This record gives sequence, C-alpha cells and structure tokens, in this order.
Amino acid sequence: MRRRRQFLAALGTGVVATAGCRGALTRSTASDDATGSDGTEGGDGVGEYTIAASGRPSDVCERPIEDSDIVAIERPSFASTWPGDVEPPYRPVADDSTVVGVALDDGRARAYPLSVLAVHEVVNDDFGGPLLVTYCPLCRSGFVADRRVAGEPTVFDVTGVRWRPERIWVAASEDDDRVQSDREDGVASSANLVMYDRGTESYWSQLLGQAICGPRRGDRLPVRPFEMTTWGAFRREHDDAELLQPPDSTDLTRPGDA
Repeated sequence: MRRRRQFLAALGTGVVATAGCRGALTRSTASDDATGSDGTEGGDGVGEYTIAASGRPSDVCERPIEDSDIVAIERPSFASTWPGDVEPPYRPVADDSTVVGVALDDGRARAYPLSVLAVHEVVNDDFGGPLLVTYCPLCRSGFVADRRVAGEPTVFDVTGVRWRPERIWVAASEDDDRVQSDREDGVASSANLVMYDRGTESYWSQLLGQAICGPRRGDRLPVRPFEMTTWGAFRREHDDAELLQPPDSTDLTRPGDA
C-alpha cells in the first residue's frame, strides 16, 4: 500500500491546470509541439501525465455538461422520521436502510439515506460548514467533503458525464478512507459520477474527490468524517439524528442554473 501511494504521489506532480470545463473542455495545445491524443504534450514523446486521460473515456475533458435526469439537491430538508406518503422513485426508509451518516463534534448528526442519494447523487448542505454529500449508484461509493473550492463555498452539480478511473486510483481512495461503499466487497469498478463546481466549472471525480479537468485540476476536496451504516444503527448512536427528506422542486438545482 505504501508503494502504491508513493507511485500515486509521483504521478500527481504532473497534473496542471487546464481550460474551464463548460463548452471549453479541450486540452491546451503547445505552440511549437504537437499534442498527442493521450493527453501528453511534446514532440519528443515526453509529456505530462493526466489522470483524466488515463481513465475511460479518455476524452472526458472534451465532453460538455449533458442534460440529465439526475438533479442535485441544493436546499436539503430534514426531519426525525421518514414520511409515510412518499412515492417512487424513492424507496421506504426503515431501520435496516443504508444511510451516509455525518456526526459533528457538538453532538448533532444527520443521515442521508440511499433512497434519496441514489436518485439525486449530490447533496449540497450546510452542516458544520459547507458540506457535500455524494453517492454513485454504479460504483456503490459514498463520498463526503467540505464543498469549498479555492477556499470559497460553492454548489456542486451533476455533469451527466461518467468516467472510470484506473483501478489503482480507486484502491488508493479506499485505502485512505476517502471513499466508502455499502458493498462488502468495496467500491465497484464501474463508470463513476462526475460533478462540476459552479465556482470554477472544474470537473470532479466523485470516487477520487479530485478535480480531473478545469482550472482546479489536481485539487482534492477536504474529506469530512462519515460512515456508511443503517438508519437504525445511526439513530441508536445519535438519538436526535436528522434524516434527509425527499426533495420538492424548490430543493433541486440543474446544470446551468444561476
């Protein structure tokens, strides 16, 4: 594991900023040297290693934000119990339902059920500071972080684009506890949710918690403590825990909203 982290750290030194994401997701071209299709630059074949180009699709940075049925939650609401009149696409939340749990040092706690996260994938909250709670149903991966980019709070949206990083990067995220899964076998090796932040319009891999395209390329989001558990277990540990509720239309945000 130590060797893997040393390898990843060495690769990370070659990551530099690119152009903004929305509508301008093209790799910069050097004036004197050709730019290869693999994202490396330089006529001598020696260039910079990019995380985005190493995954699939390798041209993810050239893909614009797409229309998507997945809509991020911008103004989440909470209650002590799950409402009884909820209809599909949300599943009922019971004691054995999986949640992403976040607890603060002051004793406050919130649970984000997969019933909601599997539908919306991204929740922008303000809990102990600007908070980002995400879940990718394809990878079965949960990730919670401080939603500050370049030191400023920002809103995250769903790009509609999927990207699959190399397995070594996924394994490193699991080893470092940056990402958790509700599967016993860990994170699934599948196409992953790609988010973008409104502040810089950089593309972020949910699995890596890292910007893979755009002005903040190479930056990581500060991970916040969280756990994948059940609503019953989380509530037994935190008597006054709040549960994320199914959103109405005013709680949602779509790519392109100002």
